[in-house]
Amino acid sequence: MFDDEVRSAGGFRQLFELWKSRGMSVEERVNAAFSEETGIYSELGFRVTRVDVGGGYAELTFPFSHMASGRRGRPHVHGGVIMAALDTTCGLAVMSVNTSTEQSTLELKVNFVRPLVRGPFRVIGRVIHIGRNTAVVEGEARDSGDEVGARALGTWFIFRA
Repeated sequence: MFDDEVRSAGGFRQLFELWKSRGMSVEERVNAAFSEETGIYSELGFRVTRVDVGGGYAELTFPFSHMASGRRGRPHVHGGVIMAALDTTCGLAVMSVNTSTEQSTLELKVNFVRPLVRGPFRVIGRVIHIGRNTAVVEGEARDSGDEVGARALGTWFIFRA
């Protein structure tokens, strides 16, 4: 359904702009689409809280939960969950500027700075360069005290017709 809407609008950014022009919340529409199409999104409690349409910026939050826990020593968020949150958020930041209908993560490098233990957690994605076929994005995962737990740098491929 989301993919059909993207194709019908002619691109991600165009769809987000259409939603805004109709007075719809881009964040709520994205949350509904991602929840419907991606099981991990709902299971981990991911929630988009900000999409800067045309600005290359997105934010997502998620709570601490048993599903997100990596249990070596004290409870903390599993690295794979952090990677999924960063991939989702950074990808959404790319969507906010992508005028094409498809994109894919080419590479995502994450440095884990400290364990994320105090939720809710906030994940930020920022496009730092967009070219014709690729976008470079940086991201951060932060705890409820605004301490950085992980930093990311990634590249997304933008499919052009």
